[in-house]
Amino acid sequence: MFRFVIQIVAVLLVLVSCVNNKQFQNLPLSEDSKRLTVPERLEAYGHNDDITVILTFSGGGTRAAAFSYGVMKGLKNTPIQLNSQTQVNLLSLVDVISSVSGGSFTSAYYGLFGDRLFIDFSNDFLKNNIQSQLTRQLLVNPLNWFRFMSGQYNRSDLTAQHYQDKIFANKTFADMRPGAPAIMINATDIATGTGFTFSDDHFRWLCSDLGSFPIGKAVTASSAVPVLFSPVLIKNHSGCDPFEHQLETVDGDLRFINQALKIRSFYDKNDYPYLHLVDGGVADNLGVRAILNQIYAQGDNFWQALKAYRLTNTKKVLFVVVNAAATLNQKLSLTEKTPGLAETLNAVTTIQSQNYNEDTLDLLQLSVKKWTRQVIEGRCAEFFKAGCDEFDFYVTELNFNDLGEPEASQLAAVPTALQLPADQVDQLVRAGERLVKNSAVIQKFVHNIQN
Repeated sequence: MFRFVIQIVAVLLVLVSCVNNKQFQNLPLSEDSKRLTVPERLEAYGHNDDITVILTFSGGGTRAAAFSYGVMKGLKNTPIQLNSQTQVNLLSLVDVISSVSGGSFTSAYYGLFGDRLFIDFSNDFLKNNIQSQLTRQLLVNPLNWFRFMSGQYNRSDLTAQHYQDKIFANKTFADMRPGAPAIMINATDIATGTGFTFSDDHFRWLCSDLGSFPIGKAVTASSAVPVLFSPVLIKNHSGCDPFEHQLETVDGDLRFINQALKIRSFYDKNDYPYLHLVDGGVADNLGVRAILNQIYAQGDNFWQALKAYRLTNTKKVLFVVVNAAATLNQKLSLTEKTPGLAETLNAVTTIQSQNYNEDTLDLLQLSVKKWTRQVIEGRCAEFFKAGCDEFDFYVTELNFNDLGEPEASQLAAVPTALQLPADQVDQLVRAGERLVKNSAVIQKFVHNIQN
């Protein structure tokens, strides 16, 4: 029996040594790395010149994924008659989706598979027992025990491999649909405290090829809740220069500009040879700051940002923040029993995100008048012509509070987990659909772009 056990162990060790575990998985730039940038894609694949729609999806595990999915269903079911010959739906007009943690499952799936989202996503993720499957792989599969013992494999590696195989069909960023919105999957680097976006611009600072990077690995980083998951390791390669626009001098309010420009730290390959990425919600649980940082990097000038993205004809912008924020469990105060790890983490992340979310939303709302003025003045100065001053900005947040009680409290109390009961998933999806239909801002936007 002992000899048999030794033989089994030897076989497992051989199998582990044969596993091609690319520890970093982000490859350096090469001659074959050339691909269309986001501005080039928006220009090449016919996104509407007059309308810009931006979505952001918050974190919150499957709660956030289901809620954002419901919002996308609501957008798809919102018909728009652009002219007498052209009828589309509001989802088809979306240019950018910036997502965090649980919301990144939805955005990444849509970026890869388009309308398949409404056919397969529920079975592939929302109602799939992901959490149980990961637990079984961790506890039951002996091969994984030896992988962990090797020191070259951790919980996030296991999770990324599972997501890549079971949810994202082994796709990379090069497989994103050519006509898809720009999908911005956001994580947090714990060495610099800055948000990191899986985008061409941020990967350029690392001299790394985004196209070859696995989608499942990016979503793992975006949703890697500290303690529960290991940080995702990324290598900062050398051998290239940033894009020209990334090194331009930026003037503006230093409180915000400096935070946006922290990404430039990675130009220093000696002091920052590696990134350790955790949940994007640590830096921003709404996905909004990634968009704001793009604008701050253009001197906090929305007209310059539109020019950078080749959207200079834009007359109307719709910015929808999809916020699946949880609430604190007040029942914890009714017992002297010490909360468990999951309860404590849920409370800590909820407190952190609630405090920061309000500041972020206020900042977005307060910026609208300034950005509107910048676009009108900038466009009329550079392209003086009739209609150069036509520009309107619409901002709305979709959250559980707008559902009314008791549903708002019920959904806000849904735990931040990777696995929820099917009836809760369905309730979250319906809530997202209903909020789109009932949003005064969205309906006003739809009415105005049809007239």
